[in-house]
Amino acid sequence: MEDDRMPSLLGQRVKKTKENKFGFVDVDLNKLTIDCPTVLCLGGGYVVGRKMANGMAKFVVNLLHTNVDENFKVYSLVYGSYESSPMTPSVTKEELDAVANKLFVPLVSKQGERIDTKTAQKNMRNLTIVSHCFGASVANQLAVIIKNKMVELGYSLDETASILKQITNISYAPFKKEANTLFSGVDFYSLKDKYKSYFPDIENRNKDMFASTTLNTKENCLTVVADSVFDGNDNIFDEHLVDLLIRDENWKLRASENIKQGKGIELNGQLPINLNKTKDELFSRADTMSVCFGLCVAESVSNSFENQQTKKLIQIDLKKLQKSIDFLIEEESKKEKNALVGEEIVDYVQSKKELKNEDNNSKSF
Repeated sequence: MEDDRMPSLLGQRVKKTKENKFGFVDVDLNKLTIDCPTVLCLGGGYVVGRKMANGMAKFVVNLLHTNVDENFKVYSLVYGSYESSPMTPSVTKEELDAVANKLFVPLVSKQGERIDTKTAQKNMRNLTIVSHCFGASVANQLAVIIKNKMVELGYSLDETASILKQITNISYAPFKKEANTLFSGVDFYSLKDKYKSYFPDIENRNKDMFASTTLNTKENCLTVVADSVFDGNDNIFDEHLVDLLIRDENWKLRASENIKQGKGIELNGQLPINLNKTKDELFSRADTMSVCFGLCVAESVSNSFENQQTKKLIQIDLKKLQKSIDFLIEEESKKEKNALVGEEIVDYVQSKKELKNEDNNSKSF
């Protein structure tokens, strides 16, 4: 007998009430309208329940340090799963078709007919995708479906490409090794990620800093690669988890509480893995990457608001974002180097003291 399958569905982050204390509701795709700046969250393989999907939506809201209302909406896809594998994501072709037809296609068509390219571009600019891991693959599948639908509507391939590039997919640890990205993108990677083999070639980077950026103008994709998001002696944290970037509603990094692995870490005071660094110092890289990730999401969403206020099409400026991210990475790298020099001085002074004590001890005999 075939296992029962929990279907995929789309949920929306809403204001909390007494009746809805979690701030998350199911969405009827037949009543869905994208008419304001909107973020679509496509989480990793763990998003197989409403709680996890809501967590991904809350991640975006906290990154932007804002609230959802009638002028800004955040949706999150809840993946289906089979009874035999309740934690394995499952999205059917029919479900992806439904999301594409109800969420994206109305932005490029009216009453079954194509609309002018400029209007379609502005409509698509309302959407920003925030994805993690498996979610990047889902985004690529949606992009292919939408592309085919647009060709059926009569758009040329060049028009289709220019319209799809209005959507920016900002992703952490995206699975896209052999994918041709149709949306614009900002991809964040860590070389300490245990799933690194699923990523494209990300080894080439500036070794003088903890992270570096590369801009592919042909695909309109900015790549940010860190040698490690966690600044510790041992790789005790799972650097594949988006939790490394998660902040709370007060803009505080929550990574230390969210991803502790139970290996003798003391959350109060100093950590035994490096007694020269405090908890905050150990997560300084994650803090920098979190700021960079949030900056990209904020830039894309703010462009959506600007497009509603002008007739001119305002596209996301990845060159501008690259400069900002490079600056933040450089500042963090300088701070690390200065801290290292400080530790070396401490070691030098300590060694001098030890030599002096040895010399005094030898004289006493």
